[in-house]
Amino acid sequence: MLETDLQRLRDDTTAIAELIDELAVHLAQPLPPEPPFRIMADVTALQDRLYAMARQTGNLKRKIRNMVLQQTLASDFALQEEKIEALG
Repeated sequence: MLETDLQRLRDDTTAIAELIDELAVHLAQPLPPEPPFRIMADVTALQDRLYAMARQTGNLKRKIRNMVLQQTLASDFALQEEKIEALG
């Protein structure tokens, strides 16, 4: 499960890098006299992808934090059980 999420982030990172490269090529060319709707659309798409990636990263962070908390609680309970057994 965690590996799938990490792979999705890697894929998104690659896709965003490609969008940035494509945008850089567009911006390197002289702007046409009409409004640059295509470039604005590209920038908006890039922004949307970055926000989506930030949400995915936040969700992944939450999953990892929950896994760590679960493992910590499990080890605390195991230690408590050992202490109870040692006293009894």
